[in-house]
Amino acid sequence: MQSRFEGNNNKPEFFLSFDPVKMKQKNFLNDTIDIFHLKTNVGNPSAKMLDGAFKVHTSWEGCSAATIQGMAQVSVTDNIWRDPIRIRSFPHYVALISFLIECWLKQDMQATDFVVGKFTIQMRPNDLYCSPIKKDEKDMNLHDKRLSYATLKTSRCFNKKYSEIVWFYMNGNHDKVDRYIQTPQDAIALCAVLFSEVIRYPDMFFHNILLMQHLKSWEEFYDQHPMLTGGSWKGGSRNRGQVIVPEKVKQREEKNLVSCVKTIMRHMENRGTLFHGAQENEEADN
Repeated sequence: MQSRFEGNNNKPEFFLSFDPVKMKQKNFLNDTIDIFHLKTNVGNPSAKMLDGAFKVHTSWEGCSAATIQGMAQVSVTDNIWRDPIRIRSFPHYVALISFLIECWLKQDMQATDFVVGKFTIQMRPNDLYCSPIKKDEKDMNLHDKRLSYATLKTSRCFNKKYSEIVWFYMNGNHDKVDRYIQTPQDAIALCAVLFSEVIRYPDMFFHNILLMQHLKSWEEFYDQHPMLTGGSWKGGSRNRGQVIVPEKVKQREEKNLVSCVKTIMRHMENRGTLFHGAQENEEADN
């Protein structure tokens, strides 16, 4: 991918990139952020960027689905629909997401069942809506047509440790997932973020991991995630296979990227190795 960086006195630009090697390691959630590539003529750019407006570019900009596919270490086949899916590892999750995105774009997806704790959640092929299968539905006392993110009543423990539980699930650590997934609503909240919204808009694969670095609870995720506000996809994809991103989602996505960059710059001394950027003496081609 190539990106041009032409920072100026009014709006410097910033490049944010995940390190794919670190993303394949199970401990990257606990790493802090390492990065940057910044080109600007502004003196003391850190101070300027914290106070002023700037643009954030990402390594997955415009090619998130292809980037996800390039990260996959294992492959999956169309027999995944034979039995409920139980995520085995992070590479398995990445490969599954890549496969389902491709199926969605080809309009060749089937109803997909995921094992989450003691519940089985089904994602519908026509609209990517997640709901518990019939045997678990009785526990909800709420018909699936009335379900929305706003009405999900997650358990207290799940809400408090949401990012941690998501990471356990993505890595196939089901012993810990089972401990925290207490209600069907917990399971729906996890599947909607990790599957539905990523398949609908692949940028959310990376955005989810960004937010996991800075947010801990389901309430925080729901409040700041670009895809979890009411009507976020209104005016977006209306048909299977289409990816038309509403302006509202793009604006919230950019807002979160800017917030992430500001956090990074405030804590430069605590940088880890999850994120990286081009060296200062390199061209702005990545």
